[in-house]
Amino acid sequence: MQTFLEIVKPSFLLFPALLGSSVLGLVCPLVGAYLILRRTVFLGLTLPQIAGAGVAFAFWLHQIGLLSNMGGSERTVGMAGSLVFTFLGMGLLGYFEHRGKGLSEGRLAAAYSLAGALTILFIVFNPAGEVEILSLLKGEVIALSRTEIKILLGVFGSVLAGMLLFRREFLLASFDRDLAFLLKGGNLFWDIALYLLAGLSIAIGVIMAGPLLIFGFLVLPPLAARPLVRGMTSFLSLSSLLGVLMAFFGFYLSVRLDLPLGPTDVTLGCCLIFLAYGLRRILPKNFAALILVCVAISISACSTPAPTPPVPEAKAIQSEQLWLAKVKNSTGLPLFLPSNNPLRSLAEMAGKISPENYRQSVTDLLRENLQTELTQKGFQISLPEEKDARFPAFPADTGTAARVAREGKLSGIVFVSEIRRWETDTQKFVRVVVDFKLLRVDDGAVVWERRIQRAVATPSATNMGQASTDAIKEIVRDLFAS
Repeated sequence: MQTFLEIVKPSFLLFPALLGSSVLGLVCPLVGAYLILRRTVFLGLTLPQIAGAGVAFAFWLHQIGLLSNMGGSERTVGMAGSLVFTFLGMGLLGYFEHRGKGLSEGRLAAAYSLAGALTILFIVFNPAGEVEILSLLKGEVIALSRTEIKILLGVFGSVLAGMLLFRREFLLASFDRDLAFLLKGGNLFWDIALYLLAGLSIAIGVIMAGPLLIFGFLVLPPLAARPLVRGMTSFLSLSSLLGVLMAFFGFYLSVRLDLPLGPTDVTLGCCLIFLAYGLRRILPKNFAALILVCVAISISACSTPAPTPPVPEAKAIQSEQLWLAKVKNSTGLPLFLPSNNPLRSLAEMAGKISPENYRQSVTDLLRENLQTELTQKGFQISLPEEKDARFPAFPADTGTAARVAREGKLSGIVFVSEIRRWETDTQKFVRVVVDFKLLRVDDGAVVWERRIQRAVATPSATNMGQASTDAIKEIVRDLFAS
């Protein structure tokens, strides 16, 4: 487990993800605060959905060949579609609002419904790219590369500069449109400027982090700040501060508990809203805001976990025999590593051979790495199947593992491992939950145990198979680190 101080170090492998979510948490609440002031908060929900439809549309055009000459990565294609659809949607919504036809909430609801339906239809039209589209729409800040971080910093830095530079004009046009008309002679220019900055941040943010997280950063921090402040400057400042805290502690909880980042951030943002309104009922506004910030910051004081002990030394166990059981796979997935032989892969697809006959699995590779490390540590390793070929993989459950060992007439210590989760959605990291135990066969006592539950970073991997291989090496290194 990583402590909070380890996570905020630039040397941390997932630090780019923390930096990216912090930038979103700083800038998006400023945009959302203006949307709340203008009573167009649902625009923050509608525009991310429209941007998602643009991503799906761009992938469909790319699949049928209309955008085949467009260079760049998948994110570049998706970003182009997101930008075009976002500004088109904003233009149409602005036109209908200027004409004054119908209710604003009705237009936003209709646009949201249409964008959601179009997203699904474009995915259906392009089944070949369904996985890539869904991955981009879901958004994974934790998988951002350094190049994408630079783009994020450039775009959102420009948005932040515009928000600060024209803060008075935006506030006047949002808070009191009649007074703005009298002083400035019109609101159209500042409306367009504000919506351009909002559209740019939403379009880029959706492709980087997904619609859910962007909507959460737009709306939740300002809603939490609103009952705690009196003036407009403090409202904007506290919104950004709560957004940054939401990003930092959401990221920490995501890494610490191995949870998806977007839903974790949004849940934390909702908790901030409930806490803000609770404090508002019992404390003055300004004092309640201070208490809320202090409570959020104080979470880091309790974030240092107890140190996890490494695998004991051979002489500390006082046993001449160590049985290394097969690794149990409880994920429900085959966990086969990809084959480098294309002929065998074709034969497997044709159903002529089974992958069990030649393909190594994650469980096999993990066991081999464990055996190598234990041997180097001075253990005398034996495999249960060498005594009886019928030995199955041992579960991490203490009672069951000890019973299986005694029924097989084993003695000494048994090293058991059980993979409960192994997900390689991207080659940049692998989400794992793996249990390890050293059990004494005679009395079933646990000599040592460890659970590894986190996203294991694999920055040098070039494919999914290499990501699993690198993750196994990192897990074993972590187990035996003194």
